[in-house]
Amino acid sequence: MTRTSCPRCDRMPDVPAQGGRLFLWPPLGHTADKVRVLLRRDDLPCEDRAADGCLVIGVPDQGHAPLAARLASVLTAAEARDSRVLFVPGDTDPGLTQMGQVDRLETYLAREQGAWLLDLMRARRVTTLFQPIFRVDEPGRVFAHECLLRGLDPQGSPIAPTTMFDIARRADLVFQLDKLARTTAVATAAEKGVDTTIFINFTPSSIYDPVSCLRTTLAAVDDAALDRARVVFEVIETEDIQDPEHLAGVLAFYRRAGFRVALDDLGGGYATLGLLPSLRPDFVKLDRSLVHGMHADQVKAIVIERLVQLAHDLSIAVIAEGVEQAEDLDWLKRHDVDYVQGYLLARPAPGPWRP
Repeated sequence: MTRTSCPRCDRMPDVPAQGGRLFLWPPLGHTADKVRVLLRRDDLPCEDRAADGCLVIGVPDQGHAPLAARLASVLTAAEARDSRVLFVPGDTDPGLTQMGQVDRLETYLAREQGAWLLDLMRARRVTTLFQPIFRVDEPGRVFAHECLLRGLDPQGSPIAPTTMFDIARRADLVFQLDKLARTTAVATAAEKGVDTTIFINFTPSSIYDPVSCLRTTLAAVDDAALDRARVVFEVIETEDIQDPEHLAGVLAFYRRAGFRVALDDLGGGYATLGLLPSLRPDFVKLDRSLVHGMHADQVKAIVIERLVQLAHDLSIAVIAEGVEQAEDLDWLKRHDVDYVQGYLLARPAPGPWRP
């Protein structure tokens, strides 16, 4: 496989440390007025280029974080989203190449406020936990392990993936964080000797062109000498999928490369259900909100029965996640679900589950 590069996915932006000039293009006059009042109040240098619709703010060395905090305190989320910004080191105006790096102000603010995330990714302070997926007819027999990302702060304490991805979305870093999660999962699974099938989560919106964006992941699988046939790439956040055709292309790429694919959150909304006929994944996961307490909820039980039948009619295996009650497990055993996963059976752990 040719290992082409993807500039967007491979880019690891820096939080600028040196001084220079911040060029700010506010969307409306009253937004610019708010910034001017702020700069006058805090006695910050500013050049008003009204003809260009631009404010040029002087940034001293190591001065980005205080400036970002001030701007965030006076501008609304909508103003930050609609404003454009460019930092140029030194005291020069931007050239044509630099003008191509103009970004949203909200991205600049998020990167300053989430500088810890960039530090975490550069230092690769992440780890993978493994939660087993069991055969429903043999709850003591592991079929697979789902790889779960965890961040680590400088003291080694865990950081939840939701916290990391929330910052990553606002700072336009989902591409880099998602790639780091995938490659870490592969390397850790090989290091820990996980000999079952493994499920690796990925965010479809982080992938532009599969050939270039996924080259690092495929190389990691091959370098770790993992059998591609026992690697399943699991689409997360299926309710947020905006381009099903693009997702179909990504999944087709994975399949051509010898992997299997899964969709999560079946039953959690309409989007995932609508994708089944066209995508035909190898696995689907029943949404945990649907699974929890279904043994005592006739409506949930009927929905699950219909979903399982639909999936099986399409030759798709069904995994019930979020199993936390023995009564739910008993119900699932009697109603043709293929695999189960949840705290009742085992919690995520640093290594593979052993009986």
